[in-house]
Amino acid sequence: MTLVIHSIEQQYQHLSKRAQLTPDPAQVEIVQRLQQCLDQLQQREYTHKRKWLTTWLKQPISVPGVYIWGPVGRGKTMLMDLFCQCLAPEKHIRLHFHRFMVMIHQQLFIHAGEPDPLTYIASELSRKYSVICFDEFFISDIGDAMLLGRLYRALFAQGVVIISTSNTEPEQLYADGLHRDRFLPSIEMIKHAMHIIPLDNGNDHRLRDLPPSQAYFVQDNNALQKIYTRLTRHYSDQITKPVTLCKRKINCIARSEDVIWFEFSDLCEGPRSARDYIELASTYAHVCLSNVPRFQGQSREQIKARGTEDSVGAFNTTGLRQVVQNNHDDPARRFISLIDELYDCRVNLYINAEDIAEQLYKGELLKEPFKRTLSRLHEMSSADYQTTPPDSLNERKDYSSSQHPMSSLDHDPV
Repeated sequence: MTLVIHSIEQQYQHLSKRAQLTPDPAQVEIVQRLQQCLDQLQQREYTHKRKWLTTWLKQPISVPGVYIWGPVGRGKTMLMDLFCQCLAPEKHIRLHFHRFMVMIHQQLFIHAGEPDPLTYIASELSRKYSVICFDEFFISDIGDAMLLGRLYRALFAQGVVIISTSNTEPEQLYADGLHRDRFLPSIEMIKHAMHIIPLDNGNDHRLRDLPPSQAYFVQDNNALQKIYTRLTRHYSDQITKPVTLCKRKINCIARSEDVIWFEFSDLCEGPRSARDYIELASTYAHVCLSNVPRFQGQSREQIKARGTEDSVGAFNTTGLRQVVQNNHDDPARRFISLIDELYDCRVNLYINAEDIAEQLYKGELLKEPFKRTLSRLHEMSSADYQTTPPDSLNERKDYSSSQHPMSSLDHDPV
C-alpha cells in the first residue's frame, strides 16, 4: 500500500465547505506546508520503488519534518490529525508526547542488553514507519532532553519524517532547565531537520460559542453524586474497592464498568505518572473528579525515601534518604498530564473544584502549559465534546496496551 492516500488541502477544503471549521489564513499556510511534505513523501516513495532512479539520484530525497508551534486552541492538533488521515495507517504512528516518552522508556528497559539501545529502537521504528507524529511536544526534564536529542538524531539519519505540535517555539524548549546548554545542539538539529512554522495571532478556537454542559462545578460535590448515579443507573455492579492502574492500587470513591469516581488527592497527589493516566483513559469512558484544589505553586521541604517516583526539584542526600524540595506544582503537573490523556482519548470528565478553572493555577512555573489545560477543560465541558462519540474502549485499550506499535517493535505490523 502506498504511503500517501489523500490530499490534506482537499481534506481542509472539504471541512470548510461543510462548515465544520472556519478557514483561518494561518492554518491555510500550514496546510500548504504539510501538503508539500506529503508530495515529497510521495516522490521519495516513487524513487525507492524504482531502483534505477535511486541510483541515478545517488542520494535519497530528503524530506524535512514540520514543527508547528503556537498558543493553545489554534488548531495545531486538528491540522496534524488531518495530515495523519492522509497517510496509510500502517506506515505512520500518531502519539501524544507523554505516551511516546512512556513507551520509549519501556523499550529502553526491554532492550537494555543492546550495545546501543536507542539506536536499535530508532532503527526498528524507521523499519516500520516513515512518519512519526507527536502532539504536545514539551521538554521538562534533562534526562528526557538528552535522550530525545540522541533519538531524534538517529531517526533523522534514517530518513524518518517527524511532525510535531507544541506550545513552545524550539528556541524556548527546556528554557531555564538544568544543564540546558547540553540540549542546545538538539534544538539546532530540530531547526535544521524540520520546517518551523508558528500558528499564532489568532483566536482560541476552543473558546468559540460552544453550547454549555453541566460538567464543571465549583464546591458542589452533590452534583458529581447525581452525575455518577445517572451514568451508572444501568449497571448492577458498583465497586468501591481500589482500582489497579499500572499494577498499583489507587483508591477510588466508586466505579463500574466504564465510569470511575476519584478524589483529586488520590489521583494527582503521591507517586503518579503519565502511565497511570494513559491506562485510565484507555479503560474508562467517564471520569468524575472531586475536590480539585487551587494550585499555589509553593515549595516545601520533606524527607522522601530514595527511589520514590515523583516530579521533584533539587535534593540533598542524607544517608539512605533524600531531603526534597517538593513543589506544590507537582499535583498541578499531574493534573495537566491527566487532562491531556483524557482529552486525547475523548473521555468525558466531570469536575468539582475549589474555584472556577481560570483561578485554579496561581503559580509561575506551569503558567504556559496550564493555559492548554484551561482551554481543554472549556472544550471538555461543552455539549459538543460530550455528545461526540469517543473512540471505542477496545480501540483505546489496544492503543495503550502491549499491542501498541511502539511496544511490539520486534514484530511486523499486521
